[in-house]
Amino acid sequence: MMFINFHTHHVPTEKDVVAVVDGRDTWGIHPWHADDDFGEPDLSGKIAIGECGLDFTREVSKERQLKLLTTHVKLSEMTGLPLILHCVKALDQLLQLRRELRPTMPWMLHGFRGKPQQLRSLLDAGFYVSFGFRHNEESLRLCPKERLMLETDDDETHPISEIYNNVAKKRGLEVADLCKAMAENYQTFFQNTPLQT
Repeated sequence: MMFINFHTHHVPTEKDVVAVVDGRDTWGIHPWHADDDFGEPDLSGKIAIGECGLDFTREVSKERQLKLLTTHVKLSEMTGLPLILHCVKALDQLLQLRRELRPTMPWMLHGFRGKPQQLRSLLDAGFYVSFGFRHNEESLRLCPKERLMLETDDDETHPISEIYNNVAKKRGLEVADLCKAMAENYQTFFQNTPLQT
């Protein structure tokens, strides 16, 4: 079986893991660093734009964060690379920006912990939704498997296979079937980028 980690900050040491490592496989400016210079992005070998997004719990101005995210969205559209998003206390603004910009590339909200009504808003807007160890269990059960992704984010203590085992149990699936569904989502979201360990 192949376990896909859709968003992590650490290169995996386990075998049979495909990991999308922030900074290695993606390029973006996190909203915590929205005051940084955007500069000239190095997109060689990158399969996505991000992690970028909105975090309204931080001191960086909302206007600066929205402007920077808009720049990321334009880069995503120009390069044909999907977008990996961080969003804290700014879901309404993120959904509004998506309505305004009407992107053609897929967007994934990583580390989703929200309630089912928030999940429904994201699904209705066309998002993929990635779940980690901390999540709302009802939302996890309700997310359609074709929009579901799994991740470890910055957790170094638990392997991604542990999430797969937990999610398979909660959703009444065999782990192998969940792995197959995640591989299909990877191919769709990353537009046929080869699975590489």
